[in-house]
Amino acid sequence: MCGQALVNFFVPSGSGQAALTMPIMTPLCDILAIERQVGVLAFQFGDGFGKMLIPTSAVLMGVLGAARLSWGIWFRWAWRFILLLQVIGALFLLAAIYGPNTWLL
Repeated sequence: MCGQALVNFFVPSGSGQAALTMPIMTPLCDILAIERQVGVLAFQFGDGFGKMLIPTSAVLMGVLGAARLSWGIWFRWAWRFILLLQVIGALFLLAAIYGPNTWLL
């Protein structure tokens, strides 16, 4: 998930990022015996949370421009919340990987 957010800095387009990383993530999920849907969930979390912070996101910069708010002020205010979202997303990914059926064993 954090890797996806890092890739999102250089490739802010969601479809471009999927075309770049999914050919790597799909076999990686297969090798690690993780369902492919969990890989897609990690992609979605990384893409979505990353777009709220990176300065290469056209939508974020447009909204900040319309609000007349500098990116530095936005970063100082939002980084803690986005870090919290990353942690919550990681917990959801762990729940998706281990699922309720594996907790009973």
